[in-house]
Amino acid sequence: MIASAQFTIISLCDVVTSDTPPEKPYEGQLWVDTSVTPPETKIWDGNEWVVQNDIETIRTTISILTEKDAQFQQTIDGLNSYVATLTETMETVSNDQGVLEERVLNSESRVSELEHTVDGLNVSMQEQYIGGINYVQNSSGLNGVTDDWSYSGTVKTDASTDTQNNTISDSCFVLGAYSSLSQYIRGVVPGTYTISVRAKKTSTMSGYFYVTYNGNKTKYLFNKSTAFDWTDYSVTLTDVTDPTLRIYCYCRDASIYLADIMISEGAIPRKWTPAPNEIYTQEVKIDKRGIEVSNSASSQRTVITNTEFAGYYNDEVIFTLNKDETQTKKTTVDGELTVGKTKFVPMPTASEGLNIVILD
Repeated sequence: MIASAQFTIISLCDVVTSDTPPEKPYEGQLWVDTSVTPPETKIWDGNEWVVQNDIETIRTTISILTEKDAQFQQTIDGLNSYVATLTETMETVSNDQGVLEERVLNSESRVSELEHTVDGLNVSMQEQYIGGINYVQNSSGLNGVTDDWSYSGTVKTDASTDTQNNTISDSCFVLGAYSSLSQYIRGVVPGTYTISVRAKKTSTMSGYFYVTYNGNKTKYLFNKSTAFDWTDYSVTLTDVTDPTLRIYCYCRDASIYLADIMISEGAIPRKWTPAPNEIYTQEVKIDKRGIEVSNSASSQRTVITNTEFAGYYNDEVIFTLNKDETQTKKTTVDGELTVGKTKFVPMPTASEGLNIVILD
């Protein structure tokens, strides 16, 4: 409620005519007493009713009362005006309060948005810091089963349609019965790390994948004796202090499929990426071993490592460069060929033979 007021207005000019005196009279009130004959006009002087038969006195009294009534009416009008002003002021204050509340709500909303933005910035910065670094070498078999891995039993790689449709890397390791696959990751700094893998298991025999850290601590990503379709598993290590981690998978019965294996800094599983020094495409492979460019359509590939520069055809060495020696299986020369101080120059036509020139 903004304001409330109540008034009882009594006209001072009212004349009461009755055979009994009015209840609760006020000073100056007129009463025509009809209980006597002839009726007497009386006025209340504050203590008693006084007979007023003098017409002039009555007129003077009525005139005074009328003047007082006008003054009283003016006072009432002023009071009404004051109440109206007070009501308008209260409404203004109420409106101002509503505007202020709205501004406070808007400010709170902006603060909430700002806090959300700051949280988003924190998450974004964290993701930028820890994303895109995979500590696992050849983590999805894109370069076959390399010596980055230790294994026992039967381990191969797969790039079938099912694998391509369900993995990021389009490749995976396949462990047969009584097979294991493991890799040591060395040189990690103390901190928090998340290990993740996308796996599929087709047997109902035991199969598990775990990580060992800080010497003898172990955490399992999965340990199941039931089959399951492609599923993402992860575990977070919050207290890594030893620089060496080891991941290990064992399959008692065929088969377990392992893809998109990832070890990254932070407490959030990351989308799979290869290790920083690895680039694997369908025809180009680059990693710590060197560069291999292949063409599956022609069964040819060229390998550049720190120990060889060689060309292969159907896995047979066709040429190789080793220090100051070049070996080749077949050579075709269009034009001249110089060997030491001897130059072989073909004649214009094959029937004319070959000129052999000894150089000085």
